[in-house]
Amino acid sequence: NKPVRRSMAKDSSIPTHPVVPVEDQPESVVLHQCLMWLHSHHIFCNRMNVGVGVLGTSGYHTYGIPGSGDIHGILPNGIHLEIECKAGKGGRQQKNQQKRMEDVRRNHAYYFVIHCVEELEYYFKREGLI
Repeated sequence: NKPVRRSMAKDSSIPTHPVVPVEDQPESVVLHQCLMWLHSHHIFCNRMNVGVGVLGTSGYHTYGIPGSGDIHGILPNGIHLEIECKAGKGGRQQKNQQKRMEDVRRNHAYYFVIHCVEELEYYFKREGLI
C-alpha cells in the first residue's frame, strides 16, 4: 500500500536530466554557452523568446511560439534546429514543449534538451553534425 510516485507532475511536465556529467549552472549560463558554441561552429542561430507582456493600453499580448526551444537555428545542410536549455541539475519540460519537440522531430528536424555545452557537443557528434 505504498503510494505510487508519478514521473509526471499534475501539470503534465516531465523531469529532464543531462546525459553527460555536468556542473550545476543556471539556465541563463547554459543558454549563453550554447549560443557561443553554435556561433563558433558557424551555425546560424538566434535566441527565441516566448512570453506575455503588456503592450500600450490594449492589455496583455503573447509573443513567440509557445513550447518552442530557447534557440532556433538552421544547420549548414538546411535542416531546422531547436534547443531547449535547462539548468545543469535538470529541470522540467512543460507539456507544450513536449508537443513542440515531437512536432519538430516528426518533421525530420532536430530538437535537443540541453543542460550544458558539453551535452550539446555530445548530441552534435552523436548525430554526425560536426
